[in-house]
Amino acid sequence: MKDLPTRHIKHKGERGAAAVEFALVVSLLLIIIFGIVAFGRVYSELEVMESAAREGARAAAVRAPDEIVAAVNDAAAPYSVDNTPTANLVCDDATVGQRVTVSWNQDFDVQLVLAPAVNFTRQIRGVFRCE
Repeated sequence: MKDLPTRHIKHKGERGAAAVEFALVVSLLLIIIFGIVAFGRVYSELEVMESAAREGARAAAVRAPDEIVAAVNDAAAPYSVDNTPTANLVCDDATVGQRVTVSWNQDFDVQLVLAPAVNFTRQIRGVFRCE
């Protein structure tokens, strides 16, 4: 009987090792991908809220204090504003050139697969000069 080359001999202890390694790598890769998606969603919401704050500050700067909340809610349309936006001053002839700031606290929720939800609050601000 001829000796078989060693490359054709399979070891019984190595059966299924590739499947186990693949399962470990794929699960880690999926967690990373879902984490990137969750971060992107929260970052998108944060950017929309900051843009909405600028719109509210613009409304306050052009002397339309009654329209601040409406301007913020319209600009944040895909998302909802958690608290009422407030301006730090009312623009009039005496405050021309001063900075008006519209701000509120916004809650953000990060939902990750196989991990507990992370909640945090950030102050959203927009600044314009009174006209």
